[in-house]
Amino acid sequence: MNLRKILCAALSALFLWILVPAAWGAGSPETAEEAGSVEDWFEEKGLSLGESSIAYPSLREGRAEESVRAAVNDRILEDGGIRDYAARLSLLVSGGKLQVSWTGDVFGPVFSFAVAAEGAVTGPRPDYVWTGGNVDLRDGQEVGLEALFTDPGEARERMAAYLEETLAPELSPHLRNSEVTPLPERFRILERGLVWMYPSDRLSTLSDRAGELLVPWQVVRDLLDVREGGIVSLLGLEDWMGLETPATAEEREWEAARIRDAVARGEFPGIPARLGEPLQPLTDRYRLLTDPDVYISGRLFALEGTGFQQAYLLTDYLSESWENSRVDGIRADAGSFFCLSVGETAREDWLALLGEPDHSIVLDEEQAEAHRTVAGIRDYYICGENRLQLQSDGQGVLACVILAE
Repeated sequence: MNLRKILCAALSALFLWILVPAAWGAGSPETAEEAGSVEDWFEEKGLSLGESSIAYPSLREGRAEESVRAAVNDRILEDGGIRDYAARLSLLVSGGKLQVSWTGDVFGPVFSFAVAAEGAVTGPRPDYVWTGGNVDLRDGQEVGLEALFTDPGEARERMAAYLEETLAPELSPHLRNSEVTPLPERFRILERGLVWMYPSDRLSTLSDRAGELLVPWQVVRDLLDVREGGIVSLLGLEDWMGLETPATAEEREWEAARIRDAVARGEFPGIPARLGEPLQPLTDRYRLLTDPDVYISGRLFALEGTGFQQAYLLTDYLSESWENSRVDGIRADAGSFFCLSVGETAREDWLALLGEPDHSIVLDEEQAEAHRTVAGIRDYYICGENRLQLQSDGQGVLACVILAE
């Protein structure tokens, strides 16, 4: 038996061993509140050979019955392409490198994940491939568009139109390939919206990464299947991103409190950065979409990761380099910050929700250009050690949301 066959056999045996399902355990989460963190539910497993490695998520022991846990893990292996990557690993003994990593979130009873494979994915030529999907933790079944929308066909058409008409003109100059329609087969769920994962020959960044594009929930809000007990209600979408406006005084008080609490923590749901954290690791991990832009108080960083789509990190401009810089601000020009939706929420509505601001300034055209925004009123709310800045446009509608130290 030659070396390649020996390695194939060894890898196959190891791969089967790490996939052995666990015994009987607790049930899967039924609501967003019960979900907890992804680390509570999944552990990382993998393989390595030389400079190549494969990492993927596996449902922890004690989190589901044996049959359900096996079904969930099998779905992850299938939709994530892990078996194919494991087989590919054994062929790289004589040369080539493959790196497979993953990211994921648990939303109610749904695990949404993405697997990124970089390097000699299918042949000697370097490539970047996204796989992944959405798994129902109650039975291991795939969660598709039909589980989210009352009219999946209309939802697909509307999302395709948004990407082609709104997003593509903005992003295309910063992409190597930018064929956004038709929509690809695979998508995943994030707090800010649905993420479509493209093959690299259709959509790729200037750093040769396969592209992902985010469609905010607001684009398809009226098509969501919000029936009680359905996937959408269990995901907790109404609580995330401005899908429902607080109606009662109690709801408004609760919404205002959690907005202020998130600002005080320096967190913007759906954007993978926090105020005060080092900037360099973020640029290393997600890579720059464009060169940093300069505004009146520092620099704006646009990163490639989907979580940063139409969002920016703000930092100082003390030197040309940024290895010692921190995230001084997080700015979103699309989507929502809880019930505050860019392009929809009127200034009078956030004044009614949050009260009179601690400070306000009026930006004319010249000042707006210096801030890289639009003319209008910027309201400041102090939340602990941080500030929430809500910028309205000339029509009094929310143009951007900024969290800053």
